[in-house]
Amino acid sequence: MKILPGVLIALSITAAPIIWHFADAQFATPPAVDMGPLENDIAALRDEVQRLKGRIDGLDARTSLAFSNATQSPEPENRNPTASDSLKDAFAQVVLIADRRSANDGLTVASPSFLSGIFGLPRTDLTDDCQPATNPKLKALLSTEDVGPIRARMVNPALVSLRQVFANVQVFEPELYDRIKSAGSLCVRLIRGSTSSASAHAYGLAVDINIDGVLDGLADGKTQLGLILLADFFKKEGWIWGAGFGREDSMHFEVSREKLEQWRRQGLI
Repeated sequence: MKILPGVLIALSITAAPIIWHFADAQFATPPAVDMGPLENDIAALRDEVQRLKGRIDGLDARTSLAFSNATQSPEPENRNPTASDSLKDAFAQVVLIADRRSANDGLTVASPSFLSGIFGLPRTDLTDDCQPATNPKLKALLSTEDVGPIRARMVNPALVSLRQVFANVQVFEPELYDRIKSAGSLCVRLIRGSTSSASAHAYGLAVDINIDGVLDGLADGKTQLGLILLADFFKKEGWIWGAGFGREDSMHFEVSREKLEQWRRQGLI
């Protein structure tokens, strides 16, 4: 019986390599996977998400700022290819106009009777088509000038005021400034649908603006984001935004009654 322990020991020694082989096969640590390329892709995606989030946050901030403060038409000008900014494509984006009826709070639209009381009719035979002004008083006040990004024909104090609007835009929104286009200014005609009242365009007191030469749709409650931002600059200069009209016309900006009364006191009209 003393031989048995020795035999068992010998068998254990002989079987050890076999047992080790199977144990290693069953419990061995899986080989390491090279995560380098995957980690790089994940890092790149995280960077892109952060970049997009920054653009969205910036756009929200600009839109909130705009809401809180807030013819004889030439062909729309070509888009300026040099304008560049992370938000440049957003300026022409069409969006809903929030609370548009309060856009002109604190300002009053100059009625046709008020305008004719100051200037007289631009001409006696008004039609729905643009014609030259024949009223001598009004003709003496009209000029055609470059006022920053556009060329306009308006009464002289309106040109001065419009130039100031665009000077402010150029300082605070230079990328937007580079994308402003004109859809017309002076147009001596009747108000659409009227048989006797002259439009503010007929007196050289209104201008139509668009972004990148794309005309805004009429009476749809929507507008280009760039026009929402511009409205704040116009309002600070005493201009009415057409988005607040009963029939929304958000590319339209015209001089308010308050501004006209100021010019009359100053002897400018």
